[in-house]
Amino acid sequence: MKRNKVLVTGGNGHVGNTLAKRLCERGYEVRVTVRNPAEAAGFGIFDGYPVEVHQADIRDDAAVRAAMDGVAGVFQVAALYHYDEQGHGHGIVANNTEGSQTVLRLARELGVPRVVMTSSIAAVGFGGSADQPLTEEDWADPADPYCRSKLESEQAAWTYAGEHGLDLVALCPGIILGPNFYKHTPSTVNIGALVNNQVPFRVPLQICAVDVRDVAEAHILAYETPDARGRYLVTGTHVQDLVDAVAALDPEMLVPQRTLTLDEARALAEKAGMPVELVGQAYRYSDSRIRTELGWQPRPIEETLHDTIAWIKNREL
Repeated sequence: MKRNKVLVTGGNGHVGNTLAKRLCERGYEVRVTVRNPAEAAGFGIFDGYPVEVHQADIRDDAAVRAAMDGVAGVFQVAALYHYDEQGHGHGIVANNTEGSQTVLRLARELGVPRVVMTSSIAAVGFGGSADQPLTEEDWADPADPYCRSKLESEQAAWTYAGEHGLDLVALCPGIILGPNFYKHTPSTVNIGALVNNQVPFRVPLQICAVDVRDVAEAHILAYETPDARGRYLVTGTHVQDLVDAVAALDPEMLVPQRTLTLDEARALAEKAGMPVELVGQAYRYSDSRIRTELGWQPRPIEETLHDTIAWIKNREL
């Protein structure tokens, strides 16, 4: 087993492909699992990088076992990321929780020294304030299936790790922006709608935004730091008004004038099949633990938004 041979599940996703490439740049031998290798090849996601691609659904024991055999570290990134409740519903909870459990169980059976798991602020909660931001001690109780899946996946992971002595570190990122996505995620689609002038009104929307490249770096720090333990919030920068933040960097954007009321915004979310419980939240977090213990330093939010906008425009997404 080589210390620098690692597996990234969900390697074609926004976090997964960014992490895999960064690991290659750091000299790691990188394997990834993807559910559809042909799609990954069609997008040219790993062109120029010596990434070993394995076809695997994370619930497929044999496929995951084959991809994991001989690696010294696993980054459990793979998860369905959808807010389409009617199209996916509570199948998201089963997929994400059962899939993560498969990965953890096989990591233990194959003697993998450390697993770094991608959780989410969806497992932490959506409130907080400037004076009392949410921390690693907080846990959510969401109704939305995707958010519920991240909560239950992480809680089940900690239960399993505790019962079986698995070395597990979990990261809880905020809203992930930045380059390296080949189709929109539910996080990047809002930026795309703004820069493509598809938003006729303002929505009361605060976010905590973090660059995907900084999320990848957080994963590597969590893997490489022997004393890393428990969960870490990777939440980056609080953005008070996403419309103003994007408009300040994109002179071609038409700034909507009318602002929806909170009730109107929630009604729109419900009609669109989006999680109503996320509308109107404060999204205030403290990521001081990862900064202090692992030395993580995110880039300025202006750089993240600039590069997200450029990526969308250059690829006409």
